[in-house]
Amino acid sequence: MGMDQDEYLGRHLSRRCFLAGAGAAGLAIPLSGFGAPEQVHDLRGQVLVNGRQATYQSEVKPGDRIVTGSDGHFVFVIGRDAFMVRSRSELHIENTPVGGLLRLVTGALGAVFNSGRPHVIKASLATAGIRGTGVYTETRGDGTYFCTCWGTVDLAATEDARDKEVITSSRHLPRLVGSGAVDGTRFRPAPFETHTDEEMDILMKCVGLRSPILVPQAPPAQK
Repeated sequence: MGMDQDEYLGRHLSRRCFLAGAGAAGLAIPLSGFGAPEQVHDLRGQVLVNGRQATYQSEVKPGDRIVTGSDGHFVFVIGRDAFMVRSRSELHIENTPVGGLLRLVTGALGAVFNSGRPHVIKASLATAGIRGTGVYTETRGDGTYFCTCWGTVDLAATEDARDKEVITSSRHLPRLVGSGAVDGTRFRPAPFETHTDEEMDILMKCVGLRSPILVPQAPPAQK
């Protein structure tokens, strides 16, 4: 018997899996802003946090609802994790007893997770348990696009949690999760698009780190 979606979320959160208007607009963050203590690092156009226009002094926390207009673009940090919400998007930030939950109702989200805290990202057709990872996802008419930019992700179809993959990537491994199964799965290969290495690196810089794609980690010294 297949497990329902709440059971799937609970199992992945308890295993400490991190669940964290698409377009290719670039980020333009002053270098002086990288690693700053403020939560908001880039704010453009209409960005509403709980129905009120965001400012660079806004606090973003679990329980908040973020909605961006057609000109909206929002980059913010919570702890050691950084997020990019693009135009025409709606994101709900939630807490559970064992971790965080990000619900992408519509639009596009880029995220890097460095805190080690368990999270789940749930989009319209895909649910992801993430393990210290950089990811990019967006809702589309033909499905949910999900790119594992680096790290390991437990990705499942929201409509059937038995249809799933464990994806490990060192440089962008995208999937398109459709609403119907083809040859027994809703997962389809997808091209790397609508986000860049530089954008993901900027998110890492917001928490004082660098993307492992652009700045590979040195191997541990041999004893």
